[in-house]
Amino acid sequence: MNKIILTRAVKKLNTLITMYTGLITVGVDNWRGYRFIFDTKDVRSCNNNCSTCPLYKLLKNEKAGYFSPTLYSASKVDKKMFGPQNKLNCKTLQQYKNCYISFLTEQTKTYKEIKQELKLIKNFTIIYSKGNTDLRRLEYKFRKDIMQESLRRLRGKKNNLCNRQRES
Repeated sequence: MNKIILTRAVKKLNTLITMYTGLITVGVDNWRGYRFIFDTKDVRSCNNNCSTCPLYKLLKNEKAGYFSPTLYSASKVDKKMFGPQNKLNCKTLQQYKNCYISFLTEQTKTYKEIKQELKLIKNFTIIYSKGNTDLRRLEYKFRKDIMQESLRRLRGKKNNLCNRQRES
């Protein structure tokens, strides 16, 4: 992860922590641009009524740029693939893990696409986790879970494909 971005992210996070108490886990990634991924109490009880969400209210006037804590809108395609929230970066850590797994196992078709996705996974950085002081271990588990589940799913697809070819 870009060290300048991480420095900006931690600085902004320290400001957000003083204004918002619902943070559970916060990560930074570079998918569609550098951005925060927010796992919060509000995300976990999200009903897609953003105008009443305390996190949305806090961040709605943030300007998008090279890096900012703004919330990015999800398209219908995004929601189908990555989950029901109106904002792409409002995801529990488990939901975000599932986003990577789904994309790796269902969308990537070439070596180059797989390599790009693995780079995103490698560079995802957790900068805050309530009650957890070993963020590197949490990141390691996050990545390990993605790889294990992706391989499990791909093995099943390979077996199904082989069985279908034998039956033809």
